[in-house]
Amino acid sequence: MEILRTEKLKKYFVGKEHTVKAVDNVNLSINKGEFIAIIGASGSGKTTLLNLLGGLEKPSEGKVIINQTDMFNMNENKRTIFRRRNIGFIFQSFNLVPIINTWENIILPIELDGRKVDESYVNKLMKTLKLENRKEHLPNALSGGQKQRVAIARALASNPSIILADEPTGNLDSENSEEVVHLLKKTIKEYNQTLILITHDEKIAQEADRIIKIKDGQIVEVR
Repeated sequence: MEILRTEKLKKYFVGKEHTVKAVDNVNLSINKGEFIAIIGASGSGKTTLLNLLGGLEKPSEGKVIINQTDMFNMNENKRTIFRRRNIGFIFQSFNLVPIINTWENIILPIELDGRKVDESYVNKLMKTLKLENRKEHLPNALSGGQKQRVAIARALASNPSIILADEPTGNLDSENSEEVVHLLKKTIKEYNQTLILITHDEKIAQEADRIIKIKDGQIVEVR
């Protein structure tokens, strides 16, 4: 079942001398439960595409439809609420709040949304991600791999339909990278979520159900 679709999606940055076509007429269909890897050289438009899919940037033209809802056919406030409830983000830089502990970092987006935390679900998630013994730890007491697992738990805690991950293993060594990807795959499978992941690592890309290659803002290969 289709969960995400783009239609003639474009993001152009217009300068005085030339226009950069960061995303150029992308048509994409992704099904519920799929793991999609997006690859391409630096500057190919991968991150811009991910930001458009997540509603973090507005397109120059085109549509992003999630769960049959056109995300850019709503005002900024409604889009923010929709994004918070339907999309989880995982970034390379972890983006943990340094003065609060693991548990508080994980549930923060749910509390900001004014919703009740499903503690049994979050506890189960933490156990799956091997964080059950790190509940009270501040970020500076965690390893790089543990910080990334907290970031994953935070993205999954509100039970979103889609997880968008921008180079989530970029700051990790190969051993931690493999563990994080393994746990991420295990978690999305268990909770039937869709994962769209940007990576430069071909080994990680090979773990995906489909690999989409981007060049000059366009899809040039799907395998």
